[in-house]
Amino acid sequence: MNVAETDKLSARSLSEAVRDRLMRLIANGALKPGERLNEVHLAEAFGISRGPVREAARELEGQGLLVSRPRLGFFVVRFTRAEILDVYEAKTWLEAAFIDDLAVHCDRATRRAILADIDSVDASDRVAFSESLFRFRLRVTGHIHNRFLADLMLALYRKFYVIEAVVAIAESADRQARIVETLRRFWTLMAAGEIAAAGAVTAEDTAHWLADLPPRFPGAATPPAGR
Repeated sequence: MNVAETDKLSARSLSEAVRDRLMRLIANGALKPGERLNEVHLAEAFGISRGPVREAARELEGQGLLVSRPRLGFFVVRFTRAEILDVYEAKTWLEAAFIDDLAVHCDRATRRAILADIDSVDASDRVAFSESLFRFRLRVTGHIHNRFLADLMLALYRKFYVIEAVVAIAESADRQARIVETLRRFWTLMAAGEIAAAGAVTAEDTAHWLADLPPRFPGAATPPAGR
């Protein structure tokens, strides 16, 4: 029994290492949106069997980074422009409710603690940034009073996590700095009780990414009226 437990731990650690490698291949564009994972070639390149590659792929599928097709295997997720617009439309609705909830139920001390927690976001590289930013956002959802809203915000943050991993972008350091600075501005205002000004920051943020992100994806060239 002890040997089996040790083997399971070793296999798990190997699949986690493969998952991290695959995430970095996606983040740096070596694996492109819509591209099929060749499990045989990946296993050979990593010097391992196909089992850990398949296990890592299933985990990334659960996170939304990969999709599977019967008898064809795993593919890197591909977004259309319309899907990105839908995400940011939902962002507008959900963040309005998010701010209202925190304004009523999250005290100033907690808001200041969240502001300080921004320093935990790791900007050393794209993968580390995406993962630590998601963990920060996950901690924030724990302070939302309405648990249904918390679930919706978590779903939104998971979608952002996937988009951040697959978006084709060269200026990632500038992008990361903007995200962190926006978070800092927002939570500084929330900690000061300037709720309306904090809402203006989220609106400005949405407008910026709507101008930046949709052109990077295939699909309709212009957003529908009202978006």
